[in-house]
Amino acid sequence: MSPFPAHFRYLLVTHIPFARNRDGTVALDGLWARDLNGLAASIGPIRVAAPQLDGQEGLKTWGPTAAVLGADSRICFQGFPPMRSSRDFWSRRKISAILRREVAEADLIHTSNFFPPYVCLSYAHDCAVRMGKKTLLVIAEDFFDMLEWEWVRMAESPFRYRWRRQNLAALDRRVRRSAATASLTFLHTPAAVTRYRLSARNGIAIRQPGYETEDIIDPARFSEKCAQLQSGAALVLVTAGRHKALKGLEFLVGAVSLLARWNRRVELRVYGQGEETGSLRALAHSAGVADRVSFPGSLPPGGEIYRAIAAGHVFVMPHRTTDFGRAFFDAMAGGCPVVAFRTPASIDTVRDGTDGLLAPLDDVEGLAACIQQLDADRALTVRLATAARDRALRNTRSDWFQWRAEWIRALFADPQTADGLQPADGTGDKSAR
Repeated sequence: MSPFPAHFRYLLVTHIPFARNRDGTVALDGLWARDLNGLAASIGPIRVAAPQLDGQEGLKTWGPTAAVLGADSRICFQGFPPMRSSRDFWSRRKISAILRREVAEADLIHTSNFFPPYVCLSYAHDCAVRMGKKTLLVIAEDFFDMLEWEWVRMAESPFRYRWRRQNLAALDRRVRRSAATASLTFLHTPAAVTRYRLSARNGIAIRQPGYETEDIIDPARFSEKCAQLQSGAALVLVTAGRHKALKGLEFLVGAVSLLARWNRRVELRVYGQGEETGSLRALAHSAGVADRVSFPGSLPPGGEIYRAIAAGHVFVMPHRTTDFGRAFFDAMAGGCPVVAFRTPASIDTVRDGTDGLLAPLDDVEGLAACIQQLDADRALTVRLATAARDRALRNTRSDWFQWRAEWIRALFADPQTADGLQPADGTGDKSAR
């Protein structure tokens, strides 16, 4: 398909904040900046409406680093007041006015599954539907299972438990309403497909990794890794991500302890950090495997983390919820087979016996048994690693951005004209909308 025309106006509404610097540059989360740059490369210029912070001091990132976009970037930002709570009605009124104006000037309005206190941002979607605009809804994760696991069940009292369940149910209903009226819904996780496919008027499953072709382990390094495996060297396990309870990393440390008792030589490298880092270190010491488990810390997104993963033999991610992680795909780019717990997320991502192995959920012995199988049968490990790398070569980040752009463009297709995309300012025929 041809590129989007110059007049096409893409509005992305998000709760992810940014800070505008005095020189006109914009600071934001590094991973988010990378996604926005990929989107702009496939779509063209985009406008982002987001909470604007007073300075970088208050900028928190979910990845290890922040990024700065230059004033000449193809991404421009419209700020609105940050919300401190859902009861911040004054900010809500200001935000609604800004969103109303921005939606009126856009051709496509992109929203997602928002979290408190920013659920009110769904107003942009509702406003776009009333104006007859095209809308894109992105359901980025199975937030229902994730929040039920790490928020609802951790309530301090029966009252708080009921209150949290009611709030989670309200979030779920809000997302279903948006999906039912969205022109197009991208379902970014296998579990989101299962939960919302019947609610979405026009839903598409997205399996987008974070890597590009140049990030995939090259043939020479991969051959060296395979030779290392076949030589009988100690098996190097790698995992990477935020150290949170839902990641199940304590099961991985426990599996290493079992493998030590079974006289299996394995080394575990746990990249990342978080609230569980201290307890994981303590667990490794108490289990007697501190000499086998290392914590190298966090690495910036991109080449450095891909090289760290590629330096291992097997990637292990014992995630305990149905949340989907790009880490599975990142592992394949590093030529590593994946070992994970069997969940809706892993079943639809890791091909059991082809590019990885799946263990019963929350089963430390089952997890250790999968690793033992790969340690004992190095020919199998090499076959799985080869299949993982081959799959990565056919499934890159740029590929998915281009496919997404084509699906978005199809929303505007007018069979009676060469180009169905028309400007939103009234200078073109809006009948296609």
